[in-house]
Amino acid sequence: MTFIQQFETELTNKLENGTDNTLAIVRWASEKVLESYRNGISAGKKGTQVIRKEENRRRDSSGK
Repeated sequence: MTFIQQFETELTNKLENGTDNTLAIVRWASEKVLESYRNGISAGKKGTQVIRKEENRRRDSSGK
């Protein structure tokens, strides 16, 4: 199961099982996102470096 699938399942369970406290759900979601972010940072340090082409990935206002 991917992170997003697991997150959606847990969130759905919290909403369906009567977790009425919106603040508790927001805190839970924030903790999950932060945990995922930190895991990504850790994984990036262990992995190989990705070197991108010199191209700018953002488009200018003309859509090019």
